[in-house]
Amino acid sequence: MDLTLALSQLLRLLCYGFALRFLIVYTHRLFFNRLSHIPGPFVAKFSDWYGAYYSVLGQLHLRTWEAHQRYGPAIRLGPNKVVFNTVTALHAIYHAKTVQKSKGYIALSPREVTNTHNTIDKEVHRFKRKVLNVGLSESCMRDFEPEMNKHIENYIQKLAQDLGNNTWSRDINMTERFKYLGYDIMSHFSFGRSFQLQDKPDNRFILEAVSLKSMLAGPFFQFVDLKRLRLHFLLVLFLAKRALTLRSQWATLTNQVVRDRVAKGKDAQHDLFSSVVDAKDPETGKMFSQKELFAEARLLLVAGSDTSSTTMSALMFYLSRYPDCYEKLASEIRATFQSEDEIHSGSKMNQCTYLRACIDEALRMSPPVGSTLWREVSPGTGGIVIDGVYVPEECEVGVSTYVIHHNEEYFPDSFVFSPERWIASSSNPKERVELARRAFSPFSLGPRGCAGRTMAYMEISNVLARTMWHFDFATSEGSLKHVGAGAPNGPKGRHRTLEFQLQDHLVSTHAGPYLRFKLRKEVANKLEM
Repeated sequence: MDLTLALSQLLRLLCYGFALRFLIVYTHRLFFNRLSHIPGPFVAKFSDWYGAYYSVLGQLHLRTWEAHQRYGPAIRLGPNKVVFNTVTALHAIYHAKTVQKSKGYIALSPREVTNTHNTIDKEVHRFKRKVLNVGLSESCMRDFEPEMNKHIENYIQKLAQDLGNNTWSRDINMTERFKYLGYDIMSHFSFGRSFQLQDKPDNRFILEAVSLKSMLAGPFFQFVDLKRLRLHFLLVLFLAKRALTLRSQWATLTNQVVRDRVAKGKDAQHDLFSSVVDAKDPETGKMFSQKELFAEARLLLVAGSDTSSTTMSALMFYLSRYPDCYEKLASEIRATFQSEDEIHSGSKMNQCTYLRACIDEALRMSPPVGSTLWREVSPGTGGIVIDGVYVPEECEVGVSTYVIHHNEEYFPDSFVFSPERWIASSSNPKERVELARRAFSPFSLGPRGCAGRTMAYMEISNVLARTMWHFDFATSEGSLKHVGAGAPNGPKGRHRTLEFQLQDHLVSTHAGPYLRFKLRKEVANKLEM
């Protein structure tokens, strides 16, 4: 037989084989899969490419919301994935003992060591969390707060330097300012050394490096086979040389600060290292290895900085567009604190109920992590029933934070910024506030919820209180006014002009808002210009 003809026939057989396999696999997923009775987007029933694709585009939270509007409270968002949109499901999933973190978290794990975020094994996580909680306790936070406020004072001074004499400042990109501030605070807390992004440009590459890292991680989290098949190199190639350069710079910087902190010893200063380096699990006596300790420090650096900066950017966006909320919050802060020295955690900050309501409303409207945090129904459990829907073991379940935060049953007028929804009153019964609280999950819930929640609230409260105590602010008057907002003629989900737009890549990225600042007359003589 002619060799060319033989090769041709072989290739034809291979093509037929692939086509047959494709037909069998996808017919099974569509009609005979254990979840085939659950509605959802057609493409999502075939492959996890659906989630990976929209994660790359930063639209997964929007597409999930649309799917729930069309198909109902339980939808199929992958061959073996079900997303719910109810309070009962939220608590049933994230408090359940019969689920564990999904295999998607494996894609977020570096080779050398895991951290509290990407550890799947429950016992390992329990140990890590117990030790980490020592460094994130309220007493440790109070000890670190004066150092935090030094960085916030620097941020205030930088805003003041942009002012003229009794005039409005130039337009200022708040995403940029809050990221500089967030990384300065968290690097100081995590490694005992600030990266000084507010003062120098040297380390500002971090912002781009973390953004690219998030873009790479998102699709692997949604479609774990991408990494198992070693297809991650395709995204690296797509992002090309810039991604490799940034990764190298990031590794060099973090390795150096780790070495420097170890060399200083435990008692050099108060930070995560000094609090946790010799902390023990009270049950086993086990301690963090040095690698485990700094894996947690790197996690807190990124997660803590991005969560806070996203929330503060969103809150400034909403306050600049809702004048009644702005005036109410400004009045509360300026009446509560007689001097900037009084602005810190304690009884006076606790009196600022409207400030806390504004923070929670920004977290609700624009959660830093908006898409679904997947949980796998553990093998050997026999499956789980959620809202009357049976989900077999080894399937994945979850609730999208963005979607449940915009569920009209729990949050009427869900796309309206309304801090009053968090405060009980004659027009807002206590029962409604309690229901909203049960549906509120910006830091997730249960034993795998965010360990840095207390620190995040402390930072955001201090920054917003000090900003509004010193300054008045308003939106840009030019074209920059629209940065961060939806456009009336924009694509689906991007058309709401009063919604701060997030790009959901696992951790959200965003732009703006651009704001102008003016120093309040009452405090003008208290700042060194």
